[in-house]
Amino acid sequence: MSIEHRDDIFTLTDNISIDKSKKIIFLSKNELVTEDNIALAFAQVLDELEIGYSVVAEYVTILFGRSRRSDDIDIIARWMDEEEFTELCKRLKACDFSLMQGIISSEESVRKVYREYLSRGHSIRFIYRDIILPNIEFKLASNLLHSYSIENSYTVMINKDRIRIAPLELQIAYKLHLGSDKDIADAVFLYVLFKPVLEQKELERWCKELGADVNMLKGV
Repeated sequence: MSIEHRDDIFTLTDNISIDKSKKIIFLSKNELVTEDNIALAFAQVLDELEIGYSVVAEYVTILFGRSRRSDDIDIIARWMDEEEFTELCKRLKACDFSLMQGIISSEESVRKVYREYLSRGHSIRFIYRDIILPNIEFKLASNLLHSYSIENSYTVMINKDRIRIAPLELQIAYKLHLGSDKDIADAVFLYVLFKPVLEQKELERWCKELGADVNMLKGV
């Protein structure tokens, strides 16, 4: 792949460039897909409340142009207490989100969801404007891998909006670790697109950590 390089900014394609020093990816899209609209609406609320998070899994590839669909948009947020989650749900309700496991307009129901799901490490789902699929699959960071993905996330500027995603090397390694044909295809898609700016040693480290075979990427 031929890329343009100026200082720490690499131009990968006509619509994607990356500032490695600031961990910002600039993405221009003529048209947003449904997943984009839902993810950006949710991310805006998290940003307004200063809740650290990262987007992981299938949506990351869709974001960058892979032609596929996903039933969910996976978001991992930093740990929060019951009061913070209650406030988050109030703000999400005002932005047309509802809760699949509870009634978002009921504080009692929201608190129950926190106690029975989030605080126990389980994920929950938010629905945007009655769109059942795709929905937001939301969970709180519960291990070092989750925390790393949040603390080292990249900001993606989509036109004038923004969203945060897990580090690309970790994302690729995790997809290889999952091992299905779709997951491997996702990993290859991201690897080919971002290969000029990936940290190979970091990718190999995460593959080793997750028990994934980095050699699956050789020759692509």
